[in-house]
Amino acid sequence: MQSHAADNENSVVVEQPKTSSTPAPAPAPAPAPAPAPAPAPAPVTSEQQWKSPPQRNHNTNSNSTVPEKERQQIAERLLKVMYADLGAASVLNTKDFMKLAQTLVDAGAQYGAFSVTDVLGDMNTLALKHLPRMYNQVKVKVTCALGSNTSLGIGVTCHSQMVGVDSCYVLTAYQVEGTQRKRYVLGVKEVDVKECGEQVHHWVQNVLSEFVMSEIRTIYVMDCKVSLAAFFKAGMCLGCSACALNCVVQSALNKRTLQARSMHEVIDLLNVCEDMAGSAGFSRETFGSLEEAPAPPCWDSVTESLLLVNERYEQICEFYSRAKKMSHIQNLNKQLLCNLAAILAPVKQAVVELSCEQKPTLQLVLPTYVRLEKLFTAKANDVGAVSKLCHFFLEALKENFKVERAHKVAMILDPQQKLRPVPAYQHEEIISKVCEMITEIREMSGEDTDMEPSTKKARLASSNSKAQGSDEKQVKKEVYEYLAEPLFQATPDLFQYWSSVTQKYPRLARLAFWLLSVPAVGARSESVSMCEQALSMKKRRQVTPEEMNKLIFLKSNMP
Repeated sequence: MQSHAADNENSVVVEQPKTSSTPAPAPAPAPAPAPAPAPAPAPVTSEQQWKSPPQRNHNTNSNSTVPEKERQQIAERLLKVMYADLGAASVLNTKDFMKLAQTLVDAGAQYGAFSVTDVLGDMNTLALKHLPRMYNQVKVKVTCALGSNTSLGIGVTCHSQMVGVDSCYVLTAYQVEGTQRKRYVLGVKEVDVKECGEQVHHWVQNVLSEFVMSEIRTIYVMDCKVSLAAFFKAGMCLGCSACALNCVVQSALNKRTLQARSMHEVIDLLNVCEDMAGSAGFSRETFGSLEEAPAPPCWDSVTESLLLVNERYEQICEFYSRAKKMSHIQNLNKQLLCNLAAILAPVKQAVVELSCEQKPTLQLVLPTYVRLEKLFTAKANDVGAVSKLCHFFLEALKENFKVERAHKVAMILDPQQKLRPVPAYQHEEIISKVCEMITEIREMSGEDTDMEPSTKKARLASSNSKAQGSDEKQVKKEVYEYLAEPLFQATPDLFQYWSSVTQKYPRLARLAFWLLSVPAVGARSESVSMCEQALSMKKRRQVTPEEMNKLIFLKSNMP
């Protein structure tokens, strides 16, 4: 049984001989064509199967448009490519990508092949046209997630990330959902050196107002380059701990200060180590895998060079021996290098611990301060240049590494530490700060009677003072019961722990879920590549700053 198209083709083939013989024998040709179609069906049918798509394409080519719903699906997939790798924005309209898209369209077209450019147009334009819709969809999800946590509070970091001579601010919100800390990148902004802290504060508040209510409890962790004064009126504000430790090192090893204090041997050592680490051939041959491990955020490059030279000293000697440049090694004070590395290595390790992104870190700030203070004090009793340097480090630590109330309270909320890292005379002060913060949470969460009718407030006025005194006793009782429990020997999962004791210590658990969600360090490892791609797109003028911000938002917050 042949198709109608095949029948039409057969009739055309048969009609051509009929036109030459129609006038003469009318009844005779009836038996003649009967055997003729017998061999024809096989080749004609296969030819028909091959030729039929172009016939349909001839009809559909005049209307080679894709329905709007399918265009949206294509645009969503293009956006996913763009925010998965922000550098892909420069690839979407290249010849190779268009050839790939054309091949896919030709292979999968149901109604024949047609030009992908005619149907979809400019790929970037198509994707960016639907960017606001996808951005709003994800924004609603992030807003709902942050809004569901209003009773606990959030942490917000605003930290700059250097990319060559340029840098960007990355604004991120943190909160605990269940027993997991969640992170949401809310905005990216190029740093303007002319901006003051007040202007950065306005930008942060404007972005936050799109996602959270102004009443939500917020702790800010800010870049050291931003003045914290503007943020104190918006909430509790902390400095980035990694930035603080970096400032300690830079202040103690400042070459001008060392020059004024006649510590020329330290200056010479820093210069030699910096030159060695900057040597391309030396780096490839001696550092090896160390170059693949990125330095912690906010860490000083000169200090990293000194630590690398100390760690690979034997390989360095072999390298310069083969190169017959032993004069470089002779200029290196090995004893001073070892002593200085013994001071700097614990500082770097502290930055690494405070920068951990897999677990809470705010509770480690005060123990870190105490540990480094003991280290510098012990080595300050040595003789020579190291003793002088440790005095400089002690001064810089007290000046730059500030321990705030939130750091002290967070330390208590770690059942492995509690009050152990600090001396006994500080215990009562820290306990009182814990009670203060619990009371503040109760007042800010609306458990007081500010929203009650005036008549009801009048009736309750006399009983408020009694209730407040009773509540303070309950808070202290809960804190002391928690502190009386033995310390954990192993490092616990803090959110799992406080989730398990919520019924036993409800006030402390509520405080813990807020404070421990706040990171000690504002910078994150993936911020480097994120800002690199953002600034690259801006320089190529592929997207506007608003579109760049939305693409990074999708990249960071899409599953």
